[in-house]
Amino acid sequence: MAIAPVYANSSNQIAALKELYVDDKDYMKNIVYAKNPWLAMIPKNESPDGFAGKYIPVPLEYGNPQGRSHTFANAQNQQTASDVVSYFVYAVQDYQLVTITNLLMEQTKNNAGAFVDEASRTLDNGFRNLSNNMAFELFYGGTASRGQIGSGGVSASGTTLTFTLANPQTVVQFEVGMSLQASATDGGAALTGSGASVLVAQVTSVNRGTGAITAVVVQDTYSSTWAAGDYLQVYGDIGTAGATTIAGMLGLSGMAAWVPATDPISTDNFWGVNRSADPTRLGGLRYNASAQTISEGLTSALGFANREGAAIDLIIIDFVSYTTLVNELGAKVQYVMLEHDDVEVAFEAIHFHSAYGKIPVLADRSCQPQTAWCVTTDTWKLRTLGKAPHILTYGLEGLEGLRVKILALNKFSLIDLEARQGDKAQANLAA
Repeated sequence: MAIAPVYANSSNQIAALKELYVDDKDYMKNIVYAKNPWLAMIPKNESPDGFAGKYIPVPLEYGNPQGRSHTFANAQNQQTASDVVSYFVYAVQDYQLVTITNLLMEQTKNNAGAFVDEASRTLDNGFRNLSNNMAFELFYGGTASRGQIGSGGVSASGTTLTFTLANPQTVVQFEVGMSLQASATDGGAALTGSGASVLVAQVTSVNRGTGAITAVVVQDTYSSTWAAGDYLQVYGDIGTAGATTIAGMLGLSGMAAWVPATDPISTDNFWGVNRSADPTRLGGLRYNASAQTISEGLTSALGFANREGAAIDLIIIDFVSYTTLVNELGAKVQYVMLEHDDVEVAFEAIHFHSAYGKIPVLADRSCQPQTAWCVTTDTWKLRTLGKAPHILTYGLEGLEGLRVKILALNKFSLIDLEARQGDKAQANLAA
């Protein structure tokens, strides 16, 4: 009896592809963290129950109980309970779809290496795109706005739109192929075209030196609805009607959400908490250093934070500010390699001297321009449902027959959606 040969094919090489993306592999860490320092450094809870349930309660005690006086009767009558609030934070979803076509599988089915190489290249790029969005949203306020249209407004020629970003540094958040929508306010309703549908334009070119972007309208008809100052998001990153509360926004609540640029007002409602009762302890510290050099501003901000009891251990700034700081410090600049044990990556940082010792300063491309985040790292946590991102391997092995494979990547999981074809569908496909 002859032994039937078994050829390498796309089905039996899925295991090799899966092994490439095991969570603890250095390969994956390089894809996700290598160019995203804050995403790498932020403490994480990536356990399966890291964001289990409808929401995560985040309790915070921000005031001591009162009831003190040099007079006993007054102390007794002035008693209050400790000031405690609890934020009720909901999970957000983010999807990156990657399709491995049947043609690719057919073309590489007799060459295991070719299939793994081509499939991994496709998946690598999907992981990078999603990871970059995670890194971006960690800095911003949940609206998913990636930048604003500059003062020159939009130049339209037929279906082609051309504009320059208000701050060219935000160009790092734009890619060729992105489908963009716009809103007049940050988090506001998506702007429509003449047909009353959301106006969507797909990016065809990005000038990373000037911040100029060219896009082609792919949904509705342009009618001068985009203007200078409008905010730009990826289509679908905010609801058509916009959002008036943080719970209604689709983006991750990053640092700009938890520590807004201005003091929270009396009508504030952030995950169920009105932070105006104590804007500093409930909404973080803000320091305007626009009239100072970067080194002076950091020194003053750190002093302000120390006065309030903050123990800053990391500063994150944009690359332009970072290089300016290097030039300011001149010969006094000192560097240190900043490592994170959990993700096993390292980044070069500046050692900045403060009244409370040396503090590392990191440059991150996703950081807002002309902004420095002075953080106490152990007070932050990125909670996810398992590794972020990760692959669910259900159904990857042992599948027979024709199928459509859609890999849906999100902040919490890469979901393998298998659409098995019935006999009729197989017959139709075969025909």
